[in-house]
Amino acid sequence: MVDDINVAQNLVNELYPGQLYAVDTEFERSRTFCINPALLQIRINDAFYLVDIALKDIAELFMPAVKNLILHSGSEDLELWHQVTGEKPAEVFDTQVAAALCGFSLHTSYQNVVKAVFDVDLTQGMSRSDWLQRPLSSDQQAYAIEDVYYLKQLQEVFNEQLNDRHLRPLFDVLMQQTLNLIDEDYHSEKLYQKWMQKQRLSKEDGVKLWRLLGWRDQQAKQRNKPRNWILKPPQMLQIVHQVNEFEDLFSLDLYPKFVKTHGRELISAMQDSQGYGEPPAVVKLNAIQGRSLNQMKQKIKQVTTEKSLDPALIINAQSLKKLVFTGGDLEDLPTWRALLDSL
Repeated sequence: MVDDINVAQNLVNELYPGQLYAVDTEFERSRTFCINPALLQIRINDAFYLVDIALKDIAELFMPAVKNLILHSGSEDLELWHQVTGEKPAEVFDTQVAAALCGFSLHTSYQNVVKAVFDVDLTQGMSRSDWLQRPLSSDQQAYAIEDVYYLKQLQEVFNEQLNDRHLRPLFDVLMQQTLNLIDEDYHSEKLYQKWMQKQRLSKEDGVKLWRLLGWRDQQAKQRNKPRNWILKPPQMLQIVHQVNEFEDLFSLDLYPKFVKTHGRELISAMQDSQGYGEPPAVVKLNAIQGRSLNQMKQKIKQVTTEKSLDPALIINAQSLKKLVFTGGDLEDLPTWRALLDSL
């Protein structure tokens, strides 16, 4: 357990530039917008360390020094990495993505991959324990070490299989996309697209919704609270449909204290044409675009079937729809070009 700044510095001195390190993180974010770092597990020179990144000085010293990561299903780990360091890792090898390119289903868990590859049953049931408590229990420590114990071996196994299947270039493209998206946040846009189509909102209500989503994001970040603690989806739709003036807020299912404290600011945000920009175009395909979408789906299915891959590895359904809507083509996709090169 590394919970002393001097020990952490000594460990940093053992790191080699360019070497991939098996890592995992534990954290808590149920009551906050930002992630609360708790623990970093890492394998260095065949030894395993539990680094106490709940200690800010240790987190800010140690995490920027680890540039090349092996992890499994690492999107939240990478979000935490960027939050603490302000940087992106130089290289990432996600064994979940590699597994999906080597015959596993798209979102196979670390436990299931380890069972399939090494016939080892890992500890279950500790992932949602309190990782901020100190000292960690022996069960927590054992679970934490198991989470990185097999990552290096998995990386070696899958790296060989990716080369044998001529899919390493596609994997590299997917890893670069993962790095590119670390600091992107499409949460509000996804909700906006979903609600505009499902709720059949007018253009005017759509503008109000977009500004309200922007205001909620701003509040969540400033107050470090989950978005739904600011406003829940049903409340947002009520506001869009029923609210024009400050007094209208009191007729809704909102806490009076919230209305008194933030109501006027909320109304101002919905009426502000400058603060949150114009809403994105609603992705809705016409008949010609619909036919193009189906043709692209068939092309992707045909080629991915030959390689026994899930089509979502190339592009997910919503992104494909957006590609068609904006006049794009499959050749615009680095993943598609890399897949064709593998044939």
